Formats: sequence, structure tokens, C-alpha cells
Amino acid sequence: MKDMAIYFKEIEVPAGMEPGEEVRKVFDFRQKCIDQKKVFFKVFSDGSPFRDVVREKLEEIGWRETELFSGEDREINQPKKTPSVQQNSNEPPARDAWLLDEEARTFLNDLKQRSPDWESTSPYEVARLRLIGTALSRSGNDDFYLGNHDANLIFQKFRKAILSKQELRALIDCGVMGFQHQNVPLWRWLAKIEDEDGHWGRIKVLAAVGNESEKKHSIAILILGSQPIPSLDEFLDKKRVLTSWLSNETDSQVFDAAVSFLASNADKDDLSLIEEVATQCSPYRRTKVEEAVVGILSRTSLDAALKRLVEKEVDKIDATLADVLFGSPQSLATATVLSCLSAKSDSIRLRAVQVLFARNEITLEAAETLLTDSNHEIRLLAAESLKKMGRELGDDVAKKALRIVKPSNNLVGLFGNKTDDTYYERYCVNRLAELDFSTLRAKAQDAGVFDDRELSVLYSKYPSKMQGEIRENLKDCFKGHFDKRIQEGKYAGIIDSDTESRIRKLETFHRRQLCTHALTALCGLGKTQDLDLLRNVLKEVEVDATDSILKYFSRFGDWSDIERVKNLGDYPSDRNRTGLLDFYRTKLPDQKAAAIFTLGKDRVADMLAIDIDSSIRISLAKRLPQKVFVDLRDEVLLRELQRKDDEYRIVFALRCVQALPKSRVTTLLDRYVDSGEHRFYNSVHWLDLGAALPSRLAKNIAERALSQH
Repeated sequence: MKDMAIYFKEIEVPAGMEPGEEVRKVFDFRQKCIDQKKVFFKVFSDGSPFRDVVREKLEEIGWRETELFSGEDREINQPKKTPSVQQNSNEPPARDAWLLDEEARTFLNDLKQRSPDWESTSPYEVARLRLIGTALSRSGNDDFYLGNHDANLIFQKFRKAILSKQELRALIDCGVMGFQHQNVPLWRWLAKIEDEDGHWGRIKVLAAVGNESEKKHSIAILILGSQPIPSLDEFLDKKRVLTSWLSNETDSQVFDAAVSFLASNADKDDLSLIEEVATQCSPYRRTKVEEAVVGILSRTSLDAALKRLVEKEVDKIDATLADVLFGSPQSLATATVLSCLSAKSDSIRLRAVQVLFARNEITLEAAETLLTDSNHEIRLLAAESLKKMGRELGDDVAKKALRIVKPSNNLVGLFGNKTDDTYYERYCVNRLAELDFSTLRAKAQDAGVFDDRELSVLYSKYPSKMQGEIRENLKDCFKGHFDKRIQEGKYAGIIDSDTESRIRKLETFHRRQLCTHALTALCGLGKTQDLDLLRNVLKEVEVDATDSILKYFSRFGDWSDIERVKNLGDYPSDRNRTGLLDFYRTKLPDQKAAAIFTLGKDRVADMLAIDIDSSIRISLAKRLPQKVFVDLRDEVLLRELQRKDDEYRIVFALRCVQALPKSRVTTLLDRYVDSGEHRFYNSVHWLDLGAALPSRLAKNIAERALSQH
């Protein structure tokens, strides 16, 4: 009954009249179908649409019964042959009558002729028995897939053996179902079946007429393979596939996968068809499809893509696509960028404002409007634009416009609000940076104990003039400076004993801020004589990571500084302390990885063995030159493929595929799979990509897969 469908003819009841009893029964039954959500149904208006909806359903059923989908070894529309009644009973039946392909029958016959006891059977043989069972598919039977562990056993034992087409299709189906976690082999089985669609025939069928999970994962695989919109034959062409993908009845995950596919794989020639199909989508889904259209247009015309984005009011744009749209601002006309100020997407408006601010093209009216934008970074640029035009904000107005007030997420302030002054602080720092040396130094002197804002600007703007004072304060990590400020406050009658006690509780945090700002400025001068001072400060104080400090280590440091680089503090550098429930996140992982590689490039094996944060390790794996992978011995590569971090193993295996020749990847895969040690399935999955598929195709897929991690 799984293919049952009901079609209701649309019936118009004239206004003011009640439907007759028979018609009312139909309406009641239709509502019951809606409420119970058990039966698939559609409506039609007259003979022609009825023909279309029935044909669509019959084609769906028909595709599931074909050789391409079910794996039965016969041509589409070819009637099944039956053995002739005159046939000698001792002769094997005709080929088309076999339930199993020859390779599967041979395996079963060999197994049957062995000793019947349990000990003579291996786990690999049990796995293949299960595979043969899943390979048999007929209408009326439940669909099921080979288990992940059995699939990996099959790969381990039979990856070089000749398997039947039925078995290969079952293995591909299993690989598709496990693709989200990449813990099941796939590429080897795709490589063994090649037809007019290359290696992609089975994947295209599953993407077009599979179940929800099969469609979603198959579409993701087609994205990596840079494949076009599937078209299986004249009856299931691109339009019908697109209609199936984008239909309002389609599962949201399949729809989202389809939108991602169109954005990355469709081309300009597909636009008219996509637009035609999208007219049948709900407003929400039409907007999502428009994001894909913008992605397609961006590959040929940035102006056209941005105009389309604004015109169709696309409210969400992927950050990667936004970077592409504004990746070459010199290529964008100012008129086009100005139109983006009305874009619904925050990321697009922000990038547009950044470009216009650099070009001095933000008008007074636009700046005043942007000062109330939902994005506070846009508000900051609007405030800076007003300052350029002589309309500097008062402190109260600036604080109100730039301060972010949000619900507190710590246990103490569970029912209160939390303020984030990041953008207000940046506005104040920008005002200080406009001052001349004497005025700024006086400001710093008058700031009192908590003078980190003024000193940070003074040191960063005038590092050469202040380098003597910077070095002197860093020698004791600002201990003397902090004590001096407290004494000055006491002499002025501003600080009493109770106030001093409260201030002392913040001493560690405040001195760490001062050390971070001072070291950032000093490292920017780039003098090798300051290396020992930097090392001594880091021994005493948990300094935050900054670009300037990391670049200094890259330029003047040595192997011993790697520990210092990886341990540079990841604490908040602004005045707002994070809540108790804030999650830890490594600061500047890419910059830390760059510094570590520079310091350890002559000792790569040792460098990879260092205990570092996962985000840094992943960034390091992405950064390593291809020659490093070529030069490393197999045992080092295999060690990295055994690390416990899933994401790192995926990235490292993909880099191996990207950097190494196919023969080397094959050797790595064989050693990894055949070793007696524990194996991680996703390492096997991605190494198999490089070992199974043609080298150029494998490397292209690896590059696309890496962009997703």
C-alpha cells in the first residue's frame, strides 16, 4: 500500500450555497486525509492536470521497479522471461531468471560446500551474506541497508574482489545513507560501476527518485562531484527533478540540499528553468531559491547578483557567498553598492557600508538612517561617517546607539540584562586616536588607575616615542605602574582603603590588559632585542593572543617558542567579563597555526606530535604545503589518521588525497585498513576517494570537501 495516492477534483461551491450531501462527504474525507497525514494526495482541476499528476506517480513507481533503481539485472520495460517448458531440467535456467548475479551465486556455492560448523565461517562471510540479502529488492519488500560495520568488513576483505552489480548497488546505497558521517566506504563501489553518466549514474537516480535520506545525501555527493542537475530520461528530465526537489511537499532537508546544489553546481543556462519551477514554491521557499540564483549569477556578474539580491529581498546569505560578492570591491559600481543599503541581509548591508565608507559615499541622510540599523557594526560605521561630516555624536547618544543590551546568560544575572560595549569602546578609541601626542599623553596621565584604553592608543599610535616606557613597564609586568596609580589616587583623595581593596581584586585582569597592549605595540616595532623581554612577560602573565605578537614570534622566535604561541591566552580582551555559561573558543587559531608552522617547518613530524587545540591542529593541516605531505614518511601520515578528533582526521585525509599521487594514497589505505590496530571509518572513507577514483576527479572532490570543513 506504500504507493497508494488519492487525487481530489477541485469543486467550486457558489457563494451562499451549501455543498450537496455527496460532495460534503468528499470534503469531509479530504479533511480526514489532511488531519491524519497518512495518505499522500493532490488536487486537480480538469482532465489535463489529472493526466499529469497520475503520470508523475506512475513514473515514480516505475523508476523504483527499474534495473537502475532496484538492481535487478534486466533492461527497463523488458518483460521478464520465463524458462521454456521444454528446457532440460538438468540445465541451468536462462540468465534472466536468476534471482542472484553469478558472482553472488558463486560465493554462496563455495560457502555451501565447506564444513557446516560455525567455526568455519568468518565475520567477513557473514557480512557478505547480509550484503547479498540487502541487494535483493522487489516491490512489496521493506527497504533496508547493510550495517556500517558490515560495510567496512566487506571493504576490508572484498575491496579488490569482483562483486556482482547487485552487491555494488547495495554497497553504494549503504554508502549514500552513511554519507553524512562519512563512516561507510563509497568511492570504491562508485568506481566499479561506470555507465553513460560516468561514475554518477546510481547517485543521480537516488537523488531524483530515492527516499528523503537518499535524496539529501545523494545531492550532497553530486555537489562534491561538480555534477549538473540530474536528467535520467525524457520522462524524468531536469524540470521534473527540480520540481520534485523544490516542491512545497518535499522534506525541508532535501529542499535545503537542493538549494545548496543549485547555488554551487547550476549554471546560467539553468536559470530560466529554476525560475519557472520556483513559481510553484511557497514565498519562503522562493526566497531560499533566490539565494541560489544569486550564487549562480555571482559566477558571471557581481553587479547582476547584487541587484537580484536586493530586488528579490533575499534576507539570508551564506557568509561564503557574501565574501564572494564583495571579494573584489573595485569591480563594483558605486550605484550598485548604494542599492545594497536596502538589502534585507545584514551581512550584505555591512559589506556595502564598509565599501561606501572607504569611498566616502555615505550621505548624511543615509548615515542618520544607518545609526538605527539592527547591526551594531553598521551603526559604528554610520557614527564614524557622521564624525567625518562634522556631526560627532555626544557621549550619551553614542552609548545609546552603540551599546548592545541582551539577556544575561550567567547564573548570577539570570533574570537581568547584559551589556556589550564593544562598539562603543571602539568608537571611543577612534576618538582618542585622533589626538596629537601631547594631548593623548595627558589624557593617559589623567585617566587614573584604569588607564588601559588611553595607554593602548598611546602605545599603538606612537610606539617609537613610547618604546622606552613600554619596555620599562613590561619588566615588572606593570606592577610598579599599577601601584603608582593607586598612590596617586590616594594623594588626590580619590581612593580610600575600601576602594583600594576593590581595585586590588581587579589587579591581575587589568595588568594582563596592559601587558597585552604594550607587547602588541612593541612587537609591531619588529626589533629582535625585545625577544627575551617578550618571553619573560609570557612567563609571568597570561597575555592574550594578537596578530602582532604572533607575527613577531614567526619572525624572530625558534622551536622553543611554539609552547608560548599555543598557550597565548584566549581570554576576553574587552572590559566586559564573559558569563559563567559562555563557551570557550580558541582565539586566532589560523594565526597561531601560521606561527607554529613557521617555527616548526624544519621539524614537521615533531610539530604534528605537539599537543595543541583541535582548531589550531585543523588549521595547521590545511596550511601544510603539499610538498610536506609528499616528504613525510607513511608512518607519520598514518599516525595522524589515527588521531581521535573526527574533524581533524577528515581534513588530514583529504589533504593526503589532494597532495599525494594515487599510488601513494592506495599504499596508505592498504596499510591502514589491513593493520591490526583500531581503524577510524572516516579516514578509510576519504583515503578511498584518492585510491579509487581517477586522480584529477579525486583531487577536485577533495578540494570541494575541504571548503566545507
